[in-house]
Amino acid sequence: MMSTTGAAIAALLFAAVGLGGLLLSVLSFAIAASALRRHRRKSRGSARSPFLPPISIVKPLSGLDDELARNLESFYRLDYPEFELVFSFARESDPAFAVARRAADAHPDIRTVFVVDPREAGLNAKVNRLAAGVRRARHAYFLFSDGNVHVERDFLRRAISFFEDPRVGLVSNLFAAAGAVTLASKVESLHLNGFLQAGTAFLVEALGRTCVVGKSILMSREALNAIGGFAPLQDHLAEDFLLGEKTREAGFAVRLSADEVDTAEVGKSARSAWSRHRRWAILRVRLGGLSYSSELLASPALWFAAAVSGAALIGGRAGIGIACAGATLWGARIAVEARLAADAGRTLSASDLPIVVIRDVAVAALFWAGLLGRRTRWRGRELSVGAGTLLRPVGRRVLA
Repeated sequence: MMSTTGAAIAALLFAAVGLGGLLLSVLSFAIAASALRRHRRKSRGSARSPFLPPISIVKPLSGLDDELARNLESFYRLDYPEFELVFSFARESDPAFAVARRAADAHPDIRTVFVVDPREAGLNAKVNRLAAGVRRARHAYFLFSDGNVHVERDFLRRAISFFEDPRVGLVSNLFAAAGAVTLASKVESLHLNGFLQAGTAFLVEALGRTCVVGKSILMSREALNAIGGFAPLQDHLAEDFLLGEKTREAGFAVRLSADEVDTAEVGKSARSAWSRHRRWAILRVRLGGLSYSSELLASPALWFAAAVSGAALIGGRAGIGIACAGATLWGARIAVEARLAADAGRTLSASDLPIVVIRDVAVAALFWAGLLGRRTRWRGRELSVGAGTLLRPVGRRVLA
């Protein structure tokens, strides 16, 4: 049995670690939020740029993304002199094919190309679809965009303006989740618009890292050819990150625009949302190595649990004080997030607080799921993820 002195030391240790972790969680998020604010102020494109070359919009579609019809319609309504849409599918029977066909038929004045190519040159199915689409695209600039992305009319003008600088080879955009209805989508949206968005800006602003966001990537044909096309990416999970790294290594500048695109996160199930974010966490482990440990600060939930455990062991007024201090620190982090949301024209209300708590508990669990995870299921395939996010099929022997 633990002695009274030992129990007291354990209680104080729990409380100290918990409060210390909470404080670091608040400070780290505040720093990331500050980086995001700076990035929003200085890294936007111009809708008045005279540089307006023709652009091929390549969309690798698979399945019915949330609000797919509305999202595709937003691309047909872009205010831009000349562009084409290239829809790329593995099979014509994909349910997204009919949705894209209706959108194209409603806009016969805009060139639309349908590519159906079942060949799987690599284990990354999205890269396979992009490669097939690019082979049919005819312009010198490509916009790679997912099916759940919705854009404003001036989006393309702003994005291409970065290429007035001839050194630029690739531009990606911050994105914001919108339209959540189910609980899982609301939890996911808070995570995307909070930690992930601020963390992305921090990597770019504070650390000077290349950080490409795959929801929307505008790239020159020259840069894509310089890195050898999609072949170097076809067996990697983190195709967007590696696309940015290889573009930079080839001598081109890579930019992250603060002009946000909306991604529809409306009706996801808890299983679907968890699977997606677990896959991303596994990806970050493989890319970040030891730096992934910093994501222990992404959620205050674990630290609050430690502080409250210590407070319960200590008891009395001291224990109540520790628990209150922990709750105050967690509240301070939420306040920073609310301010960040308000800056972007979004709201984080009192009714969202229970969802924030659920989100923070889920994010704490997600850290360990990513750290311990080795396999993921993506687009119908069971895959193991190795160093550098190199993919291997599960159940198939790979010869050296």
